[in-house]
Amino acid sequence: MNQQQLLSRFILAPTADYDESHQLRVRQHLAAHSLTTQQHRSPFKPAAVLISLVPRNNTYNVVLTQRAHHLKHHPGQVAFPGGKKEHSDVDLIDTALRETYEETGIICNRDNILGQLPPLPTISGYVVTPYLSTISPHYSPTLDRNEVDSLFEVPLEYLINPLNIKSHKFPVNGHLHDIYSISFSKYSIWGATAQMIKILSMQLWHEI
Repeated sequence: MNQQQLLSRFILAPTADYDESHQLRVRQHLAAHSLTTQQHRSPFKPAAVLISLVPRNNTYNVVLTQRAHHLKHHPGQVAFPGGKKEHSDVDLIDTALRETYEETGIICNRDNILGQLPPLPTISGYVVTPYLSTISPHYSPTLDRNEVDSLFEVPLEYLINPLNIKSHKFPVNGHLHDIYSISFSKYSIWGATAQMIKILSMQLWHEI
């Protein structure tokens, strides 16, 4: 599938939603930690990530990072660059662009934003909005080693191929939940990042 076909599918496809299993797991986690909407106006803090599409050979690769292994939260996990919204951010697009630059040195402009996926609540207490964007194929990464151990690209068609997105049943609090994972090279992609890729796959993959 060429670049134009991929972009058209993303823009025109109906927006999918995350698994009820994931949303139930988040609700159970919040309830177990007494983080209810009755006690707080909102139990979630806003955050955003950038799904960067790099033009390669008339299609796209996707930029992913591996979080630094010394981090307190999610050490060594594969993720899209991004983070929590700061007071200085105009909006969540600003958050995604700023965090991406701070973590990877990749410059992306608002004009390159193609759209967004649904916000994803996480058990870490954030609601994360993923933004899809194109970036220059000539980008030169400069990694913040306090945040990121490595950066790599994955062909988009590999990432969104349903055959590469494995589903696993995982017991939490007496309930079985669907956990997704994607293997690529030496990396294992799972958690919230795999959830976002699953939704992107549902919007873009139509028997390519």
